[in-house]
Order: sequence, then C-alpha cells, then structure tokens
Amino acid sequence: MKILIVDDQRSARRVLRTMLATLEDVEVVEAGGMEEAFTLIQRAPPDLLLLDIRLSPDARDRGGLDLLRKLRATGSSVPAVMVTSLVELSEIREAMRNGAQDYVLKDELCPEMLLPIVRTFRERLALRGEVARLRERVDRSWGLAALVGASRGMESVRHMIRRVADASATVLIRGETGTGKELVARALHEMSARRNEPFVAVNCSALPGTLIESLIFGHERGAFTGAERRTRGQLELAGAGTMLLDEIAEMPIDLQAKLLRVLEDRRFRPLGAEEERPLMARILASTHVDLQRRIVEGRFREDLFYRLNVVTLNVPSLSERVEDIPELVASFSGDLPRKLRFTENAMAWLERRPWPGNVRELRNVIERVALLAEEDLIDVPTLEELANPPTAGDARMEIDRMARSLLALPERLGSKLDVIERAILHHAIEACGGNKSAAARLIGVDRKALERRWERLSDAPDGPGEASGTTDHGSNPGGRSDR
Repeated sequence: MKILIVDDQRSARRVLRTMLATLEDVEVVEAGGMEEAFTLIQRAPPDLLLLDIRLSPDARDRGGLDLLRKLRATGSSVPAVMVTSLVELSEIREAMRNGAQDYVLKDELCPEMLLPIVRTFRERLALRGEVARLRERVDRSWGLAALVGASRGMESVRHMIRRVADASATVLIRGETGTGKELVARALHEMSARRNEPFVAVNCSALPGTLIESLIFGHERGAFTGAERRTRGQLELAGAGTMLLDEIAEMPIDLQAKLLRVLEDRRFRPLGAEEERPLMARILASTHVDLQRRIVEGRFREDLFYRLNVVTLNVPSLSERVEDIPELVASFSGDLPRKLRFTENAMAWLERRPWPGNVRELRNVIERVALLAEEDLIDVPTLEELANPPTAGDARMEIDRMARSLLALPERLGSKLDVIERAILHHAIEACGGNKSAAARLIGVDRKALERRWERLSDAPDGPGEASGTTDHGSNPGGRSDR
C-alpha cells in the first residue's frame, strides 16, 4: 500500500511516518506543498492521501482543499484522509464535500486514532483487488476472452455478441454438439448490463416433461404428488439475469406452447399457483438440430421457432475454423498443471484430424495427453496412440490379460485386489498431479469414492505409501489439494 503524506511541516510528516512504520507492506511518500503533491500523484497515484488543509504558515491558506478540488476536477479518485489542526467544522465539511473519506485532528493524533483508519483503507484496497481478479477470471472463463480463436467465424460470433448483448430480444444459438454454445450464451450474459444478475441454464433433454416443467416454472406445495414444499423455478431464480434453454428442440410439445405464452406475455405461473409472476430474465435458447426440419415433422412449434429466432447466432464447427486449433491447444494446455509442448508435425496432425466432437473433443484429447503422455514434448506417435482411444472390445481384452497376470503373482502379496486397487489409485493420482477430482474421473468413480478407497487402503499395514513407494497422504491423495 502506497501512502502520500502532504504537509508543509517536516515535523508533522515525521510523526505520521513514524506511526505508519508499524504497519507492514506500507510505502510512505512525502510532499511539502500542493504543486509537489499534485506532480507526485499524476506520476504515480498513491493508494491513500494523508492531507493537511493548511499547506503554509498563512492562516488563510487552504492548499489542501485546493489540491483536493484539483484532483477531483482531473478525475482522480484517490482516497483522502484530512489530518489537520483546524477544528472548524466548516473546513472539514468542505473537505468531505470534495471527496475526503475521513479526518483526524492533529491535536488528537495518535496511533490508536490513525492506524485503524489506514487499516480500513488497506482492507478496502485488498477487497477491490480481489474483486478485480475475480472479474478477470470470470471474463477469461465466461466472457469474450473464453471464445478462443481469431478465425473469421469466431470474429463474426464475437461481433454479433457485442451488437446484441444489451438487447432484451431472445437469441437462438445454433451449432453442432461440442462447439461451445453455452460459452456463447455466457459471453452474451457477461457482456450485457445483466452481468451482475444470475445466469441459469436448463438442459431440456435431461429430464422428462413433468420434471422439466417443474424445474422451469417451479411449483407450489401440493401441486402434484410428492410436492411437499414450494420450489422456485429457474424462471424465478434467474431474476433479472439470463436463462438459457439448452437443447430446446427436445422440449415436449405441450411445454413448448406454455413457453410461447410466457415469451409473449412476459409472465409465468408456477404449477399449482393462483397468480402469475412477471418474467424479468432474458431468454436464450440453443440447439444442435435443424428446428425447421422438426417443424415439418410436427415435433416443434413453428410459432415458438419464430418467437425464439429473433436473433440467430451460428457457432462454427471446428472443421470450419481449423486455423484456431493451435490457439485452442495452447489455451487448453495452459489450464492444465502439466505444461505440454507440441512439435510442428504434431500440430499439423491435430489440424488434419477430423473432430466430430468439435472443441469439446479437442479439449478432451489434450487433457488425456496431459494425463498419459510419457514426455512433455508431444509428437505424432504419442497423439496417434492417445488421441484414438482403444475400442471397448480392446479394453476388455487388455483387462482380461491384466487379470490373468495378477492371479499369477506370488501369494505373499496378500490381497491381490487391494494390490491392484492401490496401484491404480496411486498412478491415477500421480498422473493427475495430485488433483483428486481429475484422478476420480480418470478411474471412473466419483471423488468421494476415491477418497474412501484411499483412506481404507491407508489403514492397511502395507498402505499406499509403503506399497507404492510414495508418501502416505491419508485422505489427501497426492499431497495436494484441487485447484
């Protein structure tokens, strides 16, 4: 934290500096007059200004107030605390009107008065920094920065997002599976004035019709069998934010009619409720299928299609943006604890390979390579081995072979099931750099199951540490917590 003391009296500045010296991570700068202080602030703005109202022996001098006015006139928002011997309330009020946040009288100046004020400003500064870091992380994860690629198709997507982000019109996001339609929806939300409101997403294909209706609209207690309490739906939970109806083509036809009414009237009624409630959220929808074909087949309402299709945003497939693959690979690799490097031939191989699963498939391949590759420099043979996983039949044959080998091991090993389970756990955790969630996904169990198994094996006489040649980390496999 950088603090600028502005006082014409050297002794007064020395007293303040001595008090501030008891605080850690505080840099103190001094100025004896208005012009010197203004120059220092313009050159390198401090985090806090300790400012005397009078900056000369002249009793009529109000240089501190003049400096404060000049700073505010130039747009500077540096916080100021007045440290003055003046007791006239009019002078203090004038300082507060010009942007001073607090004041301390020199006659009462002591560490107990000054330091709590400085600590409060330091906490605010730390909080602002944390908010800025979180906002940067959100922008990187969900804003336009998350839409990686400089291809013409991605530039078109970003251009359209900027144009319609602040509109309230519905947007239909179309694109193949795995192209990043939800990322586009989140970028629309983050670029809009609704960014501080909730973003909720509902997968219309994940639940049967009765449950999806309750999930979207909510229900009152007793609305149907099993409705033991009132539950707010996603339309209500979204508030004045954004709601994404993912896989809108899979919404049951009767629910489509209800949704159309909601979009037209901007009101909805939870199941079992007597009164309607206003719809405040913006509605987005996404699909990977041809809705016009669904209309011809009688599986999607034409009027709902036109109501949703106010703005269409087409997300290109990976085959339409091959030039983005190096940048995507760099982005995915940068998110992983292990830093990979790809040879030119390996990158060319990735660019030539078909990607039916689009960006999602590419990301999965990079993660798999990071987990299983022997070397950090990735070449074509490594990609050919790991980017094309074995078939289910091949995997079963390999498991059968390993099972027969295990049964042939010496009896003195004890429980052979524990031996193989211990080895799998150890190598999965090691391959994932100690990340328990990633290790659980690699094995095919949930994280809690992995931890229970590790703890059980740790209690054995020859627990994971002894059997695997690593240190036993108990309930924290790998000795590292998840990021």
